[in-house]
Amino acid sequence: MQTTKQGIILKGICGLYFVYSNDEVYECNVRGIFRKDKLKPLPGDRVELKECDDIAKTATISSFFPRKNRFYRPDVANIDKLIIVVASKKPVADFMLVDKMIITAFMNDVEPVLIINKSDQDSITADRIFTDYSKVVQCIITSGANGIGVAAVKKVIEGYTCVLAGQSGVGKSTLLNEMLDMKAMETGELSSKTHRGKHTTRHSEIFIPKEGIFLQPTLIIDSPGFSMYDIEMIPPGDLSNYYPEMYNIKNGACRFPDCSHTGEPGCVVKEALGRGEIALDRYQRYVEIYNELVVKDKNKYK
Repeated sequence: MQTTKQGIILKGICGLYFVYSNDEVYECNVRGIFRKDKLKPLPGDRVELKECDDIAKTATISSFFPRKNRFYRPDVANIDKLIIVVASKKPVADFMLVDKMIITAFMNDVEPVLIINKSDQDSITADRIFTDYSKVVQCIITSGANGIGVAAVKKVIEGYTCVLAGQSGVGKSTLLNEMLDMKAMETGELSSKTHRGKHTTRHSEIFIPKEGIFLQPTLIIDSPGFSMYDIEMIPPGDLSNYYPEMYNIKNGACRFPDCSHTGEPGCVVKEALGRGEIALDRYQRYVEIYNELVVKDKNKYK
């Protein structure tokens, strides 16, 4: 019996953590010192196990390796790519949420990818979303129900630790099941009243694809639906640094070096907007986020 192992937390339920190590899954508790320090174990955490019982498949998490990043809502760690999933029709996409998720990914040095799912419901809207975001992030149009685009998504995520994130009901679990060729997570139809998901993912969980699906080690986290990301720590003047369509053209070319790109004269971002090089809706959300950050920045010392 090996008493010390290393592994990765797959999920946590009711104070117990399931850790993947050497092709086995151990049910683990956490030493009390970590609870005292208020360290919350997360899916994706790399950990050391002691008191391993290879017969009962139980162990104790004795230490944590340093995280390279940590996300909130979904609460996960050590992510390489954030796979943002929206639906073409129902539920109606919350693009403010999408933009904030993209910003959060860039802040954490994580590559965001936008999956436009349920394209069979509304292919025209799917194409429009693709046009608006293809200059910002890699976009893939899919239909989890019909298998469209699944191969392209598998190619993007292979070899990485990825989290599927998005509103409840956009088809994350259906897409995951299709990619893994298995019933990985319970799925459910949309509520007829709210057009939101019902009977869907209830906790963040890492899935390790069975042998033969990917050639390189790949971890996929499915996460519960959520409603908002908090980016209030960004100084207003830095916000445009997280908009590729803006920082790829500005390069100090605006008339004023501290241009906020919200209305100043001689702004190259506004000029690009006028030429149709930047999506109007996305720019308008940028202005809204910028103004929110300005207000929070003014009030932080009050």
